[in-house]
Amino acid sequence: MKNKAKKLKIQVVDDGKYINIPAIPFWLINFIISITFGLAKITLRFHKENKSKYGILNSVDSKDIKYIINEFRKYEPFILVDVEDSDKTKVKISTI
Repeated sequence: MKNKAKKLKIQVVDDGKYINIPAIPFWLINFIISITFGLAKITLRFHKENKSKYGILNSVDSKDIKYIINEFRKYEPFILVDVEDSDKTKVKISTI
């Protein structure tokens, strides 16, 4: 049986400088999502401006994002994003 992914890893290479963000466990990502959406909804209750410009909170629920994150857990590690722009800046996001 192959190992399933447990973390999300982000690497950035810009102008020869390597930025390696420590691997983040999926449980921590889900926790941060819960806190962020919870605080955003509380903040919007007291926000007096037009709430329609924050429509993403009305159309996307934290459960939706958590569902996507939890899907990553079902598979063995893979590269999710691997891009390079014309300035040779590279971004690689993978599950490990």
